Amino acid sequence: MAFGCSKILLILLAISIGSVLSVNRHGAEVDDNEFAEFEDLGDEEEELEDGVVEPEDEDEVFFDDDEFVDEEEDDESLVMDDEFEDEDTEEDVGIEDEDEFEHFKDNEEFENFEGEKPSRGKGAAPDLEIAKVPVNFSNNWNNYYLEIMMLAGIAAYILNYVSGKSKNQRLATAWFNRHKELLESNFALVGDDGTQAEVPSTVKLLKESENQYCLWCTGRAFCEGMLVELKFLKRQDLVSVLAKMMKPGSDQVKVTVTMNKEDMENVVLFLGKKKIVSRMQKDMYDLSLYCNEKRGGEKFGLSQSFVAIGETGEAMQGVLDTKVSNCLSENEDMLEYLHFSDQYCGPKPSADEEQPTELPTTKKVLIFVFNVRGNGSATNRDIEDLFPMMQLVLYCVDKVKRFKLSKDGKHKAERARMKVSESFQKMAHAQRQEAAQARKEEKRKAEKERLLNEEDPEKARKLEDKQYKKDMRKRLNPSMKQVKVRVS
Repeated sequence: MAFGCSKILLILLAISIGSVLSVNRHGAEVDDNEFAEFEDLGDEEEELEDGVVEPEDEDEVFFDDDEFVDEEEDDESLVMDDEFEDEDTEEDVGIEDEDEFEHFKDNEEFENFEGEKPSRGKGAAPDLEIAKVPVNFSNNWNNYYLEIMMLAGIAAYILNYVSGKSKNQRLATAWFNRHKELLESNFALVGDDGTQAEVPSTVKLLKESENQYCLWCTGRAFCEGMLVELKFLKRQDLVSVLAKMMKPGSDQVKVTVTMNKEDMENVVLFLGKKKIVSRMQKDMYDLSLYCNEKRGGEKFGLSQSFVAIGETGEAMQGVLDTKVSNCLSENEDMLEYLHFSDQYCGPKPSADEEQPTELPTTKKVLIFVFNVRGNGSATNRDIEDLFPMMQLVLYCVDKVKRFKLSKDGKHKAERARMKVSESFQKMAHAQRQEAAQARKEEKRKAEKERLLNEEDPEKARKLEDKQYKKDMRKRLNPSMKQVKVRVS
């Protein structure tokens, strides 16, 4: 009996050794740990939790972190004992019942992993990177001709602005330095623009723009004041400079003297070139109303291109005496025009504007406009040459004060001014009559509309009879008045 038991034990031991050898026939090392196979199963579960999913089919490819492994090539190495196959099957079934990608839904596992890149196995497609291609800046400047022209234009405009501004300022300073002593000797105040409460300690020109300066002088006998305006070419503006190349011009000095009311006779005259005279006579109120006499420039020592117009020949001959004629003939190239008027009220309103019904406010002025020599390229010496013309201005102020019209000339001038005043009164009366007639027409139209809109025929008939009687009375009244006048 004991022998039989020992025999059975030997047979079982042989079977167990044989099974072990059959399982480890590939020469794998056998671990003495009895729970090694269960530890392997635990490691597989941890790998599944880390994101590696076992394939269900045998033909699928397993992805490892380092290489791809084909299931068919290692089929024999993955064969397990029958006793563990059931357990593996149950575990696989348990994993398949759960959502295989459920652990990807947990956002907490991917926190702070934005900068990390997932590891790729062998044969995975690499990340695409866009190569930084350098910009090709070629040396062909023809591709940038628009930009070059624009920059050149801006640079030219800036340089022209600086040079033109400085030149106009130099010319204004040169004129003032040359005439400062003359002005201070004839006027008590030089350089006062009328806006300052105190008299300025230093005399200086008032700059209105980069090409226009002015100077106000007051405190002299026979005149309220004198305004000097230096109107230079717009040298700071490149467009104006280019335009002046096509149509040349020159710098100008305009002097306006406002005379006292009692220190000037009834004088209206204008002296200038023919084109300027015809244009000014159309545009200016006083010249169009009073200037009926016309004289050629030869009578004043000027060329045939100059013409003088005035109210009377006596005034023209008396004001433009020999001294004035000699000064103008010596500096004929600097004379633009002279305008003396005791009825100066500015230019006429345009056709679009409302025509005045009364004569505008007038004042007594002497206006001188002189051109600077140089034809647009004036120098300091050219503008200093205006000194004789400024002396002529002061002489004309005294000459106009001393000039007196004869009785006939004065009566003729007063009669002309009376006619002008009556013409304005007639014009105002005609406009008032037109306005009254327009109001009557509107009233008549309103009454007719009222009759047409009346719904009651009896009331409409009464209104019509009333209107008819009213119209008949208006027609009979003038004839009755005429009869009364005739009877008397």
